[in-house]
Amino acid sequence: MVVKAMTMNDIWRKLRKNNKGQYRQFRFCVGFAVMLITSYLMMLQSPLIQNTLPEGGDSRKQVYMIFVLAAVGCVIFIAYAAGLFLRYKSREVGVFLALGTNKKKVRKALLYEIAACAAATSAAGFAAGCLLAWCIGRLFELLVKGISEYRFGFTLAGFGASLIYAAVVFALVIGLAIRFMKRGNIMDILNEQRKQEPLKKIVTPKYLISGWVLLAAGILLGFLMPTAVAKMTGHYLGAWTNLFYLAALLGLYQILVYSVSCHRRGVRPQRYYNHLISYGMLKFQGRSIVRNMLVISLLLAGGLFAVFYIPQNTMTMQEGFEKCEAMYSMFYTKGAKVPDREEIYNLAKQHGVKLRDYREAQFVQAVGSGVKRDDVDENNNLMDVYEEKHAVYEFLSVSGFETLTGQSVQVEEGAYYQIQTGDAQENLFFRFDDLDQVYLDKKDVFMKMEYKGNLVYHSLVQGYGFDAESRYVISDADYDKLKAGTSQFPRETQVLFDSDTGSEEDETEKAEAFSAALYKEFGERMAEDMKVCGAFDAYQSFLAGPGYGYAGMVRYDPKNSTKEADWQYEPQFLPLRKANGVKSYSVYMLLFLYVAVICLAAAGIISFARSQSVGLSSQQVFQDLERLGADRQYLNKLLAKQVRKVYVLPTAIGTIGIFAFEALLLQGNDGRLTADELKLLPIIVLVLLVTAAYQYSVYRFSMKKVAEMLRIANESGSQASS
Repeated sequence: MVVKAMTMNDIWRKLRKNNKGQYRQFRFCVGFAVMLITSYLMMLQSPLIQNTLPEGGDSRKQVYMIFVLAAVGCVIFIAYAAGLFLRYKSREVGVFLALGTNKKKVRKALLYEIAACAAATSAAGFAAGCLLAWCIGRLFELLVKGISEYRFGFTLAGFGASLIYAAVVFALVIGLAIRFMKRGNIMDILNEQRKQEPLKKIVTPKYLISGWVLLAAGILLGFLMPTAVAKMTGHYLGAWTNLFYLAALLGLYQILVYSVSCHRRGVRPQRYYNHLISYGMLKFQGRSIVRNMLVISLLLAGGLFAVFYIPQNTMTMQEGFEKCEAMYSMFYTKGAKVPDREEIYNLAKQHGVKLRDYREAQFVQAVGSGVKRDDVDENNNLMDVYEEKHAVYEFLSVSGFETLTGQSVQVEEGAYYQIQTGDAQENLFFRFDDLDQVYLDKKDVFMKMEYKGNLVYHSLVQGYGFDAESRYVISDADYDKLKAGTSQFPRETQVLFDSDTGSEEDETEKAEAFSAALYKEFGERMAEDMKVCGAFDAYQSFLAGPGYGYAGMVRYDPKNSTKEADWQYEPQFLPLRKANGVKSYSVYMLLFLYVAVICLAAAGIISFARSQSVGLSSQQVFQDLERLGADRQYLNKLLAKQVRKVYVLPTAIGTIGIFAFEALLLQGNDGRLTADELKLLPIIVLVLLVTAAYQYSVYRFSMKKVAEMLRIANESGSQASS
């Protein structure tokens, strides 16, 4: 009988079969992390998302910021999963070395084993991530069908970034394995499984106080100081102020360190002595626990920040609906052959809709002065550059304003009022009184104007109502002068009307059908000079000529009002906007929901992995306590105290911290919390409670698995609720 000699790889293969649980956990952690980040990157780099998120917009910055949190969190998660796996292997490696196996041979075999496992798992995670991204992308397309003209697709940027991340993960795992095998002697390797990471720093209450100070100061200075300084001094501090957030991160770290390492007898010494073993166990694993707690807190905060986008956006949209004074609003240039009053009434009659309060008035477009504030000088001071010819504005006579709104206003000659929303406020870039003269191009002279205040009528406000989107009310005499003295840009007719649509479903459907039909007629019959995007500036186009950058960028579909549009003359029909509602923002909402799921899933998995590590590191302690007579009930309570530390404080910090930051963000928008924003806060609290419930469910599952691993699980499963 011939006995085949076993190679080192054959032995590792046998060990792999006998330790399936260890390999399964390692593969799951690495594969899951690579899958999450790959799917995130594939979605983020797809044409559907890249063309939806505005270049340089807040939503794009928010998505990338949360991605960085998720990517870093997953790297740390993989590092601990690999470390946990190597601790499992330490006994096997130590036995090989104790039996006289050459260390280089063992290292080579271990590296091959780790490399093969990590490479296969990373490849599987990459493939699964691509498949997940494809499924999610197709789901996005299905949900936004007819809304967005862009489609999901794989891109070179997505593949490249995902492969780089997978390569980083692979290199990290190999690096940890090499470091593991560099242990000086057999005992170091054998004791790797028992190795602790104690917090050696002695902390006092002052350390905690300084942590809270750093946390508060970092957030306030990083978030509020740049705007405050710019408002008060006109000096732009620059991107370096983001470094203050590092101080907040350091403060958060100090708070977590204190929570783990500082336990005093205080006024209840017996309670301290009852928990002495638990405190000691925590402190001996303090460094790794604190790092994980920090990452979990940040991931939870990032995921919740993404979730908050959905109710906040919905609230803003609903608020806009409620403030519109007219149900139907549209404006068009003089040459447009859009439906007139008679055609509109006939179309409404065909759809069973009764119209009322039809009114129209004419705006005169003219070049006026303004101040350019979007640049800084060599000293980083914001520059106020006054320009006699700054932008094309729209002017309405006071009698025309009264016709459209029913508001009676007195306007003196040489004065003007700006049409604005009720909550409009000046900011760093725009002032209400920037206009002080209007150019009469026929006579080549300027007509002096003076700001007198604002008139509120939301249905007449275009965009943000500032700069090139500004609309003004002037006296009838000045309006006649302006009308006679300008011809460079076409006149515009503003039309407003309402309908007797009630709350009955049938009446609502009729109003929606009429609105869609009128939208189609308007879009198909408009003039060529109306085919411009929202960012189009008529005066800049006049100066630049055919080479103007925003020329030809209009995007609209007259036959499909739900499709994403970028169209300066898009009519605003309230029944149609309400019907489309969330559909118009569906790509944004789905993306942020997906981002939130990624972050919360990563936080849950990291919490679970850390719980496993806590159990493994404390295994010898639990065995010793059991030999000393500790029953399972006591051991389960002790384990619960260890595992709870991974969940309770990070969840509390992540949820409460992001709640405070969101409130600060809402307050910072206009310097106050509006009634609608206050209505949003209970919804945010509900989201936080759901997140806490999710973390609690992961905690219970973790407790069950760790107790089974330590062989101290109660048959009733009561340890999870201890």
